[in-house]
Amino acid sequence: MAWRMVIEMVSGLGIGFGIGLGLDALFGTMPIFMVLFTMLGFAAGVKVMLRSAKEMNEDRAAEQAETLSVADEEDDRRD
Repeated sequence: MAWRMVIEMVSGLGIGFGIGLGLDALFGTMPIFMVLFTMLGFAAGVKVMLRSAKEMNEDRAAEQAETLSVADEEDDRRD
């Protein structure tokens, strides 16, 4: 899961950098769009990472709830 988050961040930065570099080459404004889209790529990467972390936490909470309910059922059967 950690690698997934790293890849999401790097891909967001890479895509933003590539788009910005392409626009700068097209319009002849070298650093403006590259910096802007790199920052936007960073923001998108962080947003995707936070969404992934939220999904992992929800999955973990569901697994813990399931484990607790199974343990409670086993305790009830023993009584």
